[in-house]
Amino acid sequence: MRILYVIDSMTKDGAESQLLKTLARLPPERYEVSVVLSRAEGERVAELTAIHCVRAVTTLTGGDRGRPLLEKAFAIAGIVRAIKPNIVHSWLWYSNFLCGLSRKCGFWRRIPFVASQRGDYHARYGKFRLWLTEKVIYNTADVLLTNSEPIQRYLCQRYPAKKIHSIPNLLELPTEAWAQRPTPETEEKLIVGVGRFAPEKGHRYLIEALNLLTQQDIAWRCMFLGEGELEAELRALASEYGISDKIAFPGFCEDVFSVLLTADVFVLPSLHESSPNALIEAMGIGMPCIASDVGGIVDLIEDETNGVRVPPKDPTSLAAALQRILTEPDFAEKLGRNARTTIQQKFNSAESIKKLEEIYQRFL
Repeated sequence: MRILYVIDSMTKDGAESQLLKTLARLPPERYEVSVVLSRAEGERVAELTAIHCVRAVTTLTGGDRGRPLLEKAFAIAGIVRAIKPNIVHSWLWYSNFLCGLSRKCGFWRRIPFVASQRGDYHARYGKFRLWLTEKVIYNTADVLLTNSEPIQRYLCQRYPAKKIHSIPNLLELPTEAWAQRPTPETEEKLIVGVGRFAPEKGHRYLIEALNLLTQQDIAWRCMFLGEGELEAELRALASEYGISDKIAFPGFCEDVFSVLLTADVFVLPSLHESSPNALIEAMGIGMPCIASDVGGIVDLIEDETNGVRVPPKDPTSLAAALQRILTEPDFAEKLGRNARTTIQQKFNSAESIKKLEEIYQRFL
């Protein structure tokens, strides 16, 4: 089976990591894969080209303003005609839109089109972009894939005639599990957040919560693992509150588990999410986790049973949740233990790949 995958780039973000994990599990004797990077190359392209089933990688150079969308749509049409794939499968909104535009123009209508929605579009975008999403992506795709059951149910209600499937993220966890550290009260507790520094990730609300936490009798330090355009702004906010010395920005971490296993609590203060890899991984190793009560997080965390959900953009609630977990070790241990059980029950990479292959096979 020949599959053409289209994704924005090969960066270190979650969707890109999931595509790499997916391709690594496709048997090369059954699949021949070509990949189009629709916006830029990205630092992980070498990992992509090293995967056995990947035969070709093409980058559509030029940014959004440097190369018109219609020109890129023609370029994708040319690639489709050259390699004659059995399926075109796109990931992320920009690439979904580009493939939908290319197909809507009639360039490859007879080739099945699968679009992966990795986020909560209806929570993230305004009316005009949602209108474009419906007309150019949803109407042209034969199948919509999401990694969140709540988002799948929502899409099925809005588009009952569309084939919509939910496939859980592929998961790779270390054998070691989180264990609570017997730290003295005077030793600083480590709070960790993982994710790119973008507005929708809500890091500023965690910094505001940490400012409130300084008013409590708790010794803490925080580490933000990631990179992004808002780093300078977040550093400035920490400086404004006078807590810069307690917050570290070490950048992207290749071995995130080595940090998580030494931390006391994981926090994801996002404004919207689908099925966030960082949270799944933290829960999977048995960490006590706090996350915003949005999107697919509702399907992962049962409040105060296997984690704590707090309203988005609510530093006061977030600070209260942090205080409770950091001062109630039995509560923290219970959350972590139940979180690990939840992830073990919900996520099975072999089953996820099997489900994806079954969807592909229906088009043959």
